[in-house]
Amino acid sequence: MKSFLLLLLSTVLFSCNQNDKGSSTSVKKAGLNLEKINFKENPLEILKSKIDSNVNDDSYYVKKGYSLPFDYPVAYKLEAWNGKDSFYGKAYYSKIIDSIAYYQNIYFNRIAFLTHNNKTVAILADAEIKSDTVYNEFVKQLEKQFGKPTFSPQTTVDVFYEWSAKDRRLQIDYSKGVSMSMMSGKKTELKQTFNMQMLIFNRAEAAKIDSIQQKNYARTKEYKVMQGDFKLYKNDPQKNIILMDSILNEKFK
Repeated sequence: MKSFLLLLLSTVLFSCNQNDKGSSTSVKKAGLNLEKINFKENPLEILKSKIDSNVNDDSYYVKKGYSLPFDYPVAYKLEAWNGKDSFYGKAYYSKIIDSIAYYQNIYFNRIAFLTHNNKTVAILADAEIKSDTVYNEFVKQLEKQFGKPTFSPQTTVDVFYEWSAKDRRLQIDYSKGVSMSMMSGKKTELKQTFNMQMLIFNRAEAAKIDSIQQKNYARTKEYKVMQGDFKLYKNDPQKNIILMDSILNEKFK
């Protein structure tokens, strides 16, 4: 009887282990897979009730008539980057929700969509990561996937990278912060936080923005960038030191 019980127990354990293995390989990740986006996504369908209307809405600018809710860039009539054509599209941000999207092994807690002519042209994602080591490992993963970055840090302070693929430009950056935890009867706890941001921009649409900025500069000798969260650093003099130097050299030559 004892031998029979041992045999039965071994069989049950083996069966459970097999089921566990099967379930672990078949589990589908929750959220939007950012690696699979094709710019055909409909933000209003994906976000629905998850839209955070407070992120891209400023009642002061709306009251003054500088822009409407969800307009991008915000207050484009006040800070015109492209003259009378400074309105670009609509930007829709999600609420902060755990694992609303992912890219390989990185999970994001907020995503945002930028549209132009009612079509999605870019997706922005924010994530809290455990340390800068996680960020550095993610950089290595993207290098394996896309090769050498087409735009990388130019100083020891910068930590952003950009890759250019067939139909998209992918940019990542991260920053450090501090979170504060306060509980009654306990000491206030300060904890360092690491925040990563990923921007995936349609390559053809990004090239059009770059072209507009460069043509406007050639005409006015004033380099104006379309401001906002969906900004690619490569064509921003504030981030691209080489570009800034060329502008200054031409201005003061």
